[in-house]
Amino acid sequence: MSQLEKIYVIWKRDVLRFSRERAQVLSMIFLSLVWLVIFGKGIGAMKIATKYDVFIFPGVIGMILLVISLRSGVSIIRDREFGFLRVIVASPTSRTSIILAKVLGGSTAAVSQGILLMLLSFVVKVSWGIRTFIYMVALMFLISFGLVSLGVFIASYLRSFESFNLVMSLLFVPLFLASSALFPVEILPHWMQTIMFLNPFTYGVDALREVLLEMTEIGLYRDLAVLISFDALLFTAATMSFRTKLAR
Repeated sequence: MSQLEKIYVIWKRDVLRFSRERAQVLSMIFLSLVWLVIFGKGIGAMKIATKYDVFIFPGVIGMILLVISLRSGVSIIRDREFGFLRVIVASPTSRTSIILAKVLGGSTAAVSQGILLMLLSFVVKVSWGIRTFIYMVALMFLISFGLVSLGVFIASYLRSFESFNLVMSLLFVPLFLASSALFPVEILPHWMQTIMFLNPFTYGVDALREVLLEMTEIGLYRDLAVLISFDALLFTAATMSFRTKLAR
């Protein structure tokens, strides 16, 4: 069996496992609609270039990607707990291939959730065509790849589900709130703008908003440069930490 076939087998296993967790899928869609309808309408009086619920729609898509991507790292702990990780490590599969399959599986799960929310864009009267849809899927994958790598990197150092969930909750709040998902960067104090521009998630949301709404505060090329750099850095870190922890 080639390395590509091995990657496919591990990827398929993770994707199928996620698809069976219907409660998680439905709860994330419900949570997203709550943000759009209640939070979006509740602060809709904010004076920005477009309706507030429309403005935060790409941010809510980003929120789904963030939550699902970070949680995907739990598969490392689950597989270690039930012995599956020991089996695949003992096989001829390279550790880089194992991590790549895990990251691709988590990214696929996150993007599938993002697509489901895009199909509900009529709720906030956002329309898009096939070309925009393709660009959005590509961007969602690019965002998810780095975030899943971050989740895998952290999971490599943790042994329990409780510890992982706690760390992920602590990460989610600053990554999401200290980004442009909910507020235009330009209306915030200078010190807060600085924090947002240091947050890689800001660039992901800005790219989604540029493609879907043709609104940007940073510029698509700069967004892509930061996202690609973030993906490369985190995937490398995840691979190295995975190798180090398994070698012990």
